[in-house]
Amino acid sequence: MPGETSAQGLEIPDAALGRAWAARRPRTTGLHVDTAACGRTSRAVRARIARHQAAEARRGGYVAEADIAEELSEARDRLGALLGFAADDVAFTESASTALAQLLAAWPVEAGAVVWAPRSDWGPSLAALADRGLRVELLEVDSRGVLDVDALRARLRRERPALVHVTAALSHRAVLQPVAECVAACAPYEVPVVLDTAQALGQFPLPAGAAAAYGTGRKFLCGPRGVGYLAVADPWQAKLVPRAPALAARAWPGEPRPVRRLESREAFVAGRAGLAVALREFHELGPERIMHRLDGVGRAMRAALADVAGWSAGDPASAPGAIVALRPDEHVDPVEVRARLLRHGVVCSVAGPERAPQHMTGPLLRFSPHVDVHSGDLVRLAGLLARCSGPVR
Repeated sequence: MPGETSAQGLEIPDAALGRAWAARRPRTTGLHVDTAACGRTSRAVRARIARHQAAEARRGGYVAEADIAEELSEARDRLGALLGFAADDVAFTESASTALAQLLAAWPVEAGAVVWAPRSDWGPSLAALADRGLRVELLEVDSRGVLDVDALRARLRRERPALVHVTAALSHRAVLQPVAECVAACAPYEVPVVLDTAQALGQFPLPAGAAAAYGTGRKFLCGPRGVGYLAVADPWQAKLVPRAPALAARAWPGEPRPVRRLESREAFVAGRAGLAVALREFHELGPERIMHRLDGVGRAMRAALADVAGWSAGDPASAPGAIVALRPDEHVDPVEVRARLLRHGVVCSVAGPERAPQHMTGPLLRFSPHVDVHSGDLVRLAGLLARCSGPVR
């Protein structure tokens, strides 16, 4: 499909998709390039949330929830398809962090067991593993944070962890971990791989084969805040031990899959209905089309910002996906620059070292566009960033 050309001569594919995505959302006079924090919901998503809340007020919360069981089942099916799991493997949670906490609380592992994670893994996940009483040992990565699969294979020949945790796509820079290779390396040793897919889902295709995956729907899927997901595959589902198994069994009579017992009964069900709409829209427009344009927009933005004074590129323009990271020069304060950009209507983030405390050495300015960003936006952003990075006048 016809694309557009950036000022640097890079092709951004499928301009029609960008227009179709934008048409479903309110116009903004600013520039939203913060999808990795929270994507912009569509009108249909927000309308669906409002309709469900009205139904709860009319008929009661649990009755209204039962009425949309088929809709939520369809959403689980679509989530599973994107994650590489069956629909019956998927449960809803309130967030990625809640999903990991629920998973670790029920996972068949004893305190003190050794788990592995890449040195560049998401800091709060490393903390959650340690809080569960597990001993986290770090896997080697390259200078950008990409997992060294050869080193992983060599280590597996010598020792076995209880599980390997991998943040599939980093939040602070354009890095997609070699998930398929990691899963394949662990499979012969029956070592389960648990994936944090919060940034990856909707931005990249994900391979099947992980033992579990979790994340949130508010980022590249552009669902509402307050709804996450957790998927667990066989044979690990049968090994889950909910913290209150008797209560869980009464709450879910006849449930076919144990992972559903990890769903909270005190939930933002209207948000789940909204996520169902976001998933439907995502599939209507085409996951492959969306991911292809996201990749093109990301490459074009990295090229457009590469030469802005005061900054150096966190990743090469050819890096994958739509996250764009810039490293500040010594005299540039990224927090102050972000605040100035916000006054010009540019929404972005500062990624601090707490995101990957075992790998990051300083803060980065992060942009994360969606498919509605076009070549003219890139020119505008480069100009504003240059203006906001200089001395105050």
